[in-house]
Amino acid sequence: MTTGTDTDLPLFTAYPGLKNLPYRALATLPTPVARLAHLGAMLELDSLYIKRDDQSGTVYGGNKVRKLEFLLGRALAEGAKAVLTFGAAGSNHALATAIYAADAGLRCHAMLVPQHNAHSVRRNLLRGHVAGAHLHACAGRPGVVVHVAQVFKDEFLHHGKLPSVFPPGGSSPVGTIGFVNAAFELKQQIEAGELPEPDLIYVASGTMGTCVGLTLGLRAAGLNTKVQAIAVTKAPYTSAEKAPKLFAATNALLREADPDFPQLDFPEDRFTLRQGFMGEDYALYTEAGCEAVRRIRESDEVKLEGTYTGKTLGALIADGPSLRGQNILFWNTYNSPDFSGTIAGVDYHDLPEGFHRYFEEPVQALDAP
Repeated sequence: MTTGTDTDLPLFTAYPGLKNLPYRALATLPTPVARLAHLGAMLELDSLYIKRDDQSGTVYGGNKVRKLEFLLGRALAEGAKAVLTFGAAGSNHALATAIYAADAGLRCHAMLVPQHNAHSVRRNLLRGHVAGAHLHACAGRPGVVVHVAQVFKDEFLHHGKLPSVFPPGGSSPVGTIGFVNAAFELKQQIEAGELPEPDLIYVASGTMGTCVGLTLGLRAAGLNTKVQAIAVTKAPYTSAEKAPKLFAATNALLREADPDFPQLDFPEDRFTLRQGFMGEDYALYTEAGCEAVRRIRESDEVKLEGTYTGKTLGALIADGPSLRGQNILFWNTYNSPDFSGTIAGVDYHDLPEGFHRYFEEPVQALDAP
């Protein structure tokens, strides 16, 4: 295990007392920033940039890796032998947890509930299986309760310890610290001249750990950037009420570790939760989101997807005329490393039967391979 004392994370450099926080180095940091010159020209935005968190890991990237550095660090510090987490059938968080927990020598149990079918669901299920995760097909919340109780019983009886529990999306105060650090990382890139200080950051809000962590980190780092959190889930996962609570709980955890970390009020004027871009349901693609995925792929060769990042970029594109003259940063939370070779030849029949339908039923109409 790598602990905080072995790192030079920007957050730890700014507040050395935080080096006592349990931490396991996973990510390839800092993630690059780049100007979206072609898409910016199309939108008449002279200062449009992207934060490439899709490149946060060589095996598997995306925004979940930053959270897992602290979640797995805490689990290992507490002597965990297994982790248990939650998500929809194609959950990126559940997959990232499976991959990095296995690397840490921990068993992973993923409680997965139904979602709209997509090629990404199939890929993620197969990759989680290859990672050795115990994938549990749960029929909604009642099914989750039954499966969790059984896992707790089995883990305690056979291994003498209950698993460490990670919330959906990894968005506990512990996981959210990963994006407080991300804001300090961004400040260093601004100071190095890699991009101007953004006026606005556009980022997906699934379980709010990413957008709230950034909001807290930006305040603590002394940046004036405002966060546009694009809701791609419904309450209780994303809500106006959740954001200040998670902000305060994460702030308290950081101050407990280092009293020099400032006590901050939730900045109502620097955080906007945007509704209206999710479409009819979570993980159900929208025409605007899929068009955004196509446009940035063709203009700047960036890969997005339809559940989170496509809808977020769709919001940015819709706002385009009002953003002219401002510095805009799009935060890419998707994974870009290709793992198709890892799952080639894997038979979906090796998965629990409850997942077979995702390989036998058609994907949604707007999806593409």
